[in-house]
Amino acid sequence: MEIANILKMFISLIALIDPLGTMGIFLAITHNYNSALRQRTALLGCVYAFLILIIFLGFGGSLLSFFGITVAAVQVGGGLILAKIGLDLIAVNLESKSSPAEERDAAVRESPAFFPLAMPLLAGPGAMTIAIAESSHFRDGRWSDLASASIAIALACFVTWLVLDRAKWIQKLLGKSGTNAITRIMGFILVCVAAQMTILGIQGVISSSAVPLPVAPQKANVSQAVSILPCLTHISI
Repeated sequence: MEIANILKMFISLIALIDPLGTMGIFLAITHNYNSALRQRTALLGCVYAFLILIIFLGFGGSLLSFFGITVAAVQVGGGLILAKIGLDLIAVNLESKSSPAEERDAAVRESPAFFPLAMPLLAGPGAMTIAIAESSHFRDGRWSDLASASIAIALACFVTWLVLDRAKWIQKLLGKSGTNAITRIMGFILVCVAAQMTILGIQGVISSSAVPLPVAPQKANVSQAVSILPCLTHISI
């Protein structure tokens, strides 16, 4: 178990999860919640994200192989989901008052802790890809690297929980208009990230299905042309 490996994967996961950027999205999808419910949603979302990444760390490669799913397919599917969420965040009106019927619906609707918070916002295709790459250590028997990756995932989820748990305080610090602006900016960035993720997935599909052009006949033709040159030097005009 090496500190350098833990820090390397931790920094990569934090860059992908982007807790500060996710904070605006988290406040948008929980704007009707009270403080206790919001904190519980943040905790559950980070716990779910930790479990998802640990599962992909241990069995990600085997799971995708079993279902015949490629990493490129995960990128394309995750990009489409993130694009839908980003467009909703850009169009959302957080200033509007909800009716009593809407408040009752918000109270009984399914918690967003698992979807979309844990997946795909926290444990998204990028973080899953890192976990899948590290899952090869499970088959190689490198338990120390597997332990380092598990610690890095736990640290990343813990830092993310700290940010989301204090999201309301940060909202008060920034103000309502500042939070709304950041939320819409995050929605736009999320759409851009989704587009880039989808492009990478499509490129992966194209590169994996590309058939190389035959070059052997061309080499043969060049060899034949070169073999004629000595004969041409003996031709007199």
